[in-house]
Amino acid sequence: METSKRPMFDMTVEGKRFIRRADLTPLIRLYIAFTALMAQEGAVWGKITALSRQFMVSRMFVYMLAAMLEQHSQIIFGDNRYKPAVVEERLPYYYMLSLRLEGRCSLEAISSIMKRFNLDMSSTGSISKFLQSVGSLLPNTLTPVGNKVQLVVFSSDELFSKSIPILITVDPISSAMLRVELADTRKVADWKRHWKCLEENGYMAIYLVSDEGKSLCQAQKEALVDIVRQPDTYHAIAHQLGKWANILETGAYKAIAEEYDHYDKLNSAKSEEVINKRIEKCEKAQEIARKKVDLYESYCFLYLCIIEQLQLFDSNGNLRDRKEAEANIELALKLVESLVS
Repeated sequence: METSKRPMFDMTVEGKRFIRRADLTPLIRLYIAFTALMAQEGAVWGKITALSRQFMVSRMFVYMLAAMLEQHSQIIFGDNRYKPAVVEERLPYYYMLSLRLEGRCSLEAISSIMKRFNLDMSSTGSISKFLQSVGSLLPNTLTPVGNKVQLVVFSSDELFSKSIPILITVDPISSAMLRVELADTRKVADWKRHWKCLEENGYMAIYLVSDEGKSLCQAQKEALVDIVRQPDTYHAIAHQLGKWANILETGAYKAIAEEYDHYDKLNSAKSEEVINKRIEKCEKAQEIARKKVDLYESYCFLYLCIIEQLQLFDSNGNLRDRKEAEANIELALKLVESLVS
């Protein structure tokens, strides 16, 4: 049955096609397309072949006219508005920016998604070139409104892009990025130059929050000598509690090694008296090792719970409630104290 196959064609409004037959006027073409389309919709057998014989055209030509009429009728009479060609041309760029900025996708992931939808410029090279060109148009230092001098808190740190440092300073109160800078190194001179650019753009530091990085700390002593520096809460807590985690881990491994040492000595005992003494020492060493391992594991569990509460967002991507996080940290610290009491 001829109506069982309905090929779909990518036909557009622009441009005229099939103009070699002058006797096939636009009205005749419309008649052929309409008759064929109605025959397909009504499942009328043999109509496509009859039209091709009547007007001495191929059946494929009849199908193409029907497909063109169906597509154009949907554009004119359907609910979906016809999208201008310029929108289709910009579609790859919309995908690149949306996936990169909102989806936070890697170049490889963006490329895979764009290829799945048969979009142009889907290679990683094209995507990288476009994103770099867009990024080059944006300033890397924020300018105050009205060019007025702003007194702000500097929160400075470095990120890494394939081992290349990115120096960044934000205002922790408003979360505004004051300056983002791709640098060759993260030495003292780089940070001093970074903060100087902020001052030249109208931002004066009244306070500095940073981690314990040597270059950051030394740069503050040289460039922001009159500014108080506060270690950020995350690193201040994480580093201090992390030291105890390392101490407890070392003690646990040392106790395990002593346990194995006593166990090895047990095999060389000959007399019953020596065997009993070594068994007693082995059991004591085993008990000590068990307690130290339990202490280490319990401490690490609480340590990780505290670190989790210091994250700005929870596992579902929701902004963490500060009061709830502080309460959880206080509870975890009390449990840490109970471990050694």
